[in-house]
Amino acid sequence: MRSRTGRRTPSRTGWLHAVTRVGPAPVDRALVIRGAIGMAAPLVVGQLVGQPLLGAAAGLGAYGAAVDDSSAPLRTRALALVLPQLGGAIGLALGRAAGGAAWLEVLAVMLVAACSGLLSPVGRITSMTTLVWLLATVMGIGLPTTTPWWQNPLLFLVGGLPLMFLSLAGALHDPYRGERAAVAAAYDAVADLLEADPATWTSARHRVTEAMDHAHLTLLVHRLRPPRPGSAAYRLAARLDVLVEIIAAAPTIRRARTRGPGRHPAALRAAARAVAAGEPVPSAVLPRAENDQADQADQADRTDGTGQETGALHAAVDRLSDVDDGATRARLPRHQEPGARFTGAWSRLIRHDRALVFAARLAVCLGAAQAVASLTDLPHAGWSVLTVALVIRPDLGTVPARLVLRAGGTVAGVLVGLGVLAWVPNGWGRIAVLVALTALLQAYARRSYAIQTLLLTPIMVLLADPLGLGGAGVPEARLWATLLGCATAFVLGYLLWPEDVRGRVPHRLARVYDDLAAYAEHTSSEAPRETTGHALRRRIHRDLGATRTELDRLRTDPRHAHALRDWQHVLDHAHDIAEDLAAEAATGPGSASGAGRPTSDTTALPARLRARARRLRQR
Repeated sequence: MRSRTGRRTPSRTGWLHAVTRVGPAPVDRALVIRGAIGMAAPLVVGQLVGQPLLGAAAGLGAYGAAVDDSSAPLRTRALALVLPQLGGAIGLALGRAAGGAAWLEVLAVMLVAACSGLLSPVGRITSMTTLVWLLATVMGIGLPTTTPWWQNPLLFLVGGLPLMFLSLAGALHDPYRGERAAVAAAYDAVADLLEADPATWTSARHRVTEAMDHAHLTLLVHRLRPPRPGSAAYRLAARLDVLVEIIAAAPTIRRARTRGPGRHPAALRAAARAVAAGEPVPSAVLPRAENDQADQADQADRTDGTGQETGALHAAVDRLSDVDDGATRARLPRHQEPGARFTGAWSRLIRHDRALVFAARLAVCLGAAQAVASLTDLPHAGWSVLTVALVIRPDLGTVPARLVLRAGGTVAGVLVGLGVLAWVPNGWGRIAVLVALTALLQAYARRSYAIQTLLLTPIMVLLADPLGLGGAGVPEARLWATLLGCATAFVLGYLLWPEDVRGRVPHRLARVYDDLAAYAEHTSSEAPRETTGHALRRRIHRDLGATRTELDRLRTDPRHAHALRDWQHVLDHAHDIAEDLAAEAATGPGSASGAGRPTSDTTALPARLRARARRLRQR
């Protein structure tokens, strides 16, 4: 079934297709190389000094550092690498201290799970840090008591040092590589939008929203300090501002187009190549000889009846080369210090009922799983607790999706682990396999959680038994513990205590309509301020993207199939209104109707939008 925008609406059986879909994710060679070297360093040192067990413990720290390695700015990347490592070391020490008494183990896991559930919505780095802290606490409970309590936490920290050094050295060598790539991808997405026909317009528009959100997060939100005027990051922010103006004028082109897209998409792609390479955008982004026909078409647009609609797009595209000479100033959002941002988010979460309910849900589910692991003699039962933690966390996906992907990936990964144990000799051969699997994990894990689990399972099996003393029993225990964890998460975290989303999604949609109402008031004013309009458009793009991401996440849960159809229609309607308002802002108030002043319909629109927002919150 398809919606009126051409998008396929969810069905009762479509959730499985959404679960198994492999998303596109480019292979970052720098991540692959750093992951392989980071895993190889501690394993090789351990083998050379005759301590493979210590090398494997340090290898676990290397994997922990590789989990959140990225191309983020230097300060952000340093926090994303250091804080999870510290969280993992603290978790290992805490788990080791609580080990030995069943009631103390359950209490420690529940307390850490509650803190992790409360802190995870604060931000991406906080979410990853608390997740590693929780998983390391569970792993620390299962550590042998014959070694000093500080040994494994110290090895975990030391094992991540090679990868952290390589990552931060790469950030110093090319500090703005990640930001340039994100902004260039946004330029390419907008070029695709200008070339889209009516059948592909909606999907292209969604890709633009995703690309703009990613660029905005990478360039501005994930930075610890706002870009300084004159810096490379500041110029990239100014380029993103110009792109917002082009997006605002794009709907007028779609409605007024009587011929091909002209030179604008090619100009954007040429600008994207220059931005990705860190070079100035040339004033003539295309050779004149190759675009005589396109330039004539553009000139015709300026002089015929569509000139009013297309003039804004021409002006915005012509400004692509004005950023490098300082003629364009970036409109930076209000920036908060990291400490103030954290404390503000924490105080809001403490007062939020749903955040407290989720923290209690995570603590109860993990406490029950740890009680089973502590009070029974099941081998490697701690893996079932790890499975519950990874399945229940909502920022990692819905429970049905994680259950299917984790179970399927674990079965395939166990088969790979059994093959390695059977055919690869202990020592250097298995070190080579571990390095290769880590490289593959860094290359393809972001495409699907099933692929991540398939590659991670044999890595953990080999690190847990570096001497091969357990034989086939280790991967088999891993399989049964994972299935037990999936069953526990399904019963406690899905059937008996389902995730509350029916209140959260309508509130997200209501916020979108409130933003649209504010933008409608802005466009209908007689003297709209461009700075205010830019901030409102940026907020609308952000809220539309966040709502669409949430709906895409919920498509993997069969319980929400009926509600998703209604929510998708409401979101599509919001997209259409945003396009109409952007077209009016690009051509001037009331120009779309041929008048010089706002029409009565335009002035009544904000009230209708706010009334719809109130109805959504009441539902």
